[in-house]
Amino acid sequence: MTPLSLPLTTFEEYLLWEDRLSYPWSCFARLQFTGQIDRKALETALRAVMPRHPLLASRLERRGGRPFWNVQPGAMPQIEWLAGPTGGALPAAGRQDLREEIGLRLFVTENGASCDVTLQFHHACCDGAGIEVFVNDLLIAYALARSAAPSRLRLPKLDSGRLARRGTYGLTCRKLLTILPRQVRGLWGAGQFFARSPAPLLPHRALPDDDPPPNGYPATCTHVFTREESAAFHKAARRLNVTSNDLLIRDVFVALAQWRVRHGAGDDGAWLRMMVPMNLRSRADRLLPAANGVGSVFLDRRGRDFADPGQLLAGIARELQFIKDRELGLIFIYTLNLLGLIPGGLRINARRDQCTVSSIFSNIGMPLRRCPLPRENGRLVAGDVVLEQIDGTVPIRPYNCVSFLVNDYAHRLSVMLHYDPRQVSEIQADDLAATFARCVRATAAANF
Repeated sequence: MTPLSLPLTTFEEYLLWEDRLSYPWSCFARLQFTGQIDRKALETALRAVMPRHPLLASRLERRGGRPFWNVQPGAMPQIEWLAGPTGGALPAAGRQDLREEIGLRLFVTENGASCDVTLQFHHACCDGAGIEVFVNDLLIAYALARSAAPSRLRLPKLDSGRLARRGTYGLTCRKLLTILPRQVRGLWGAGQFFARSPAPLLPHRALPDDDPPPNGYPATCTHVFTREESAAFHKAARRLNVTSNDLLIRDVFVALAQWRVRHGAGDDGAWLRMMVPMNLRSRADRLLPAANGVGSVFLDRRGRDFADPGQLLAGIARELQFIKDRELGLIFIYTLNLLGLIPGGLRINARRDQCTVSSIFSNIGMPLRRCPLPRENGRLVAGDVVLEQIDGTVPIRPYNCVSFLVNDYAHRLSVMLHYDPRQVSEIQADDLAATFARCVRATAAANF
């Protein structure tokens, strides 16, 4: 049974401090369908799944200075029904104020034979993996509401009682004693994090916290690769004995370096720092509802590192494997927990007026690969609609300029750039997406 009030984890509280009017801390997921969403069935599906995800049905309150999630029984997200083109820019959305509303909104854009369902999540409520759990539920519930589902289809089992332990990351005293010796070497990386001063992708000053969000927030552009390009890219990763994620990160770094030079920001001595989220859920969390169980690792590279793409790839692969082997994604959580012991520590760290991260890269892999709905040519069929494509965004913070979200759905890689139009023009954003696409195609076509 889910308690009606849950204290925030230290990481969730940190994400609240990251959220500000000028840089909203929302994630977006867009589902592009062939066919039209039935309004009544969507509302029925939401009524079925919202109680299964208490953090998405909660508002924020403070007691004695400490933040709590106050679950709102029967809460339903706001749905905005729109008419217009699909598959282009995301709908304009404002900042989510968790003191006044729950952490989920929906936008449905209808256009003849197609429609987009865009979901806006406050990042303090859930991460990419949590969004996938919720979307999986929503698609199944919609198919059931349309009475067009396989006879044995049911919503998967979830255990909302696990939310009370969501901030433990599966760590017991025994596991801590086992992994801490392996993590000592990770302290060197933590030292480098604080010793280096990364540069923004384009020189600028961050806007004050209380400035309004950029017009048309969120500003995005998308590139979808063909099935043939996607298959060739994965084949290249296998030939090179690295993961596709390693290869994507290398190509993002190369694209950023080329793009910065082209736009007059190249500096061989400047560090570019990429933040890469890492899912910290344990096997015991497989029944966890939508929540935030992510940590972060940071990859630093500078001008001379981009001269040899092969060496750049080898270094990234080694570093990420080292991080995985020693579970160093937890180092960021440890650091926040220590800061949380200092009055005002989380706020001061989150609101520093300096560049701490140049860009964010998130790869959600193959979303909904375990969804039990039938498929048509690799695409999920939910009742009377076919899910053609998935994309979305991760937030941008001060001095970021741009973040990347990559996924591989229906055998096609896609990337969505979320950019700050106050610092990066639409032409520059399109140029960066095209530069990354050229890098990926070159990788896929190379003879090794």
